[in-house]
Amino acid sequence: MDALKLFYDTKFGPLQRQGPEQNASAALRSAEVATAADSLLRRVEAHAGRPLRSDAAIDAYFKSLQRRESASRPAGRSLLRETMLVLFLLIAVLQYYYMDVALQISTLNRVTVFVPTEKPPARDDRS
Repeated sequence: MDALKLFYDTKFGPLQRQGPEQNASAALRSAEVATAADSLLRRVEAHAGRPLRSDAAIDAYFKSLQRRESASRPAGRSLLRETMLVLFLLIAVLQYYYMDVALQISTLNRVTVFVPTEKPPARDDRS
């Protein structure tokens, strides 16, 4: 049974096996698709500013759009990336400097110095 269906599909196509009303609606749908494709092509040509009647012309137009987009986008990303890298590097250096100074201060030997005064400070006897 599958071999018979495969034979009819390859020999006559799916549209010829259907009834006349189904053939008419399928033809109408294919005409709508063709009209939509033509209107889409006209719209792309209007944006491109040049005729795009061949596959090579359409491919060249979209490749040029891709190149233009890829050339402009990474410049902004790389600038942001480099700025963030420099900022994080600066934060790391400052943090290292702060920790280094804090460690050096904490390892200093404590020296207690007594400074003699000539006159003892006055005491308040009211208490």
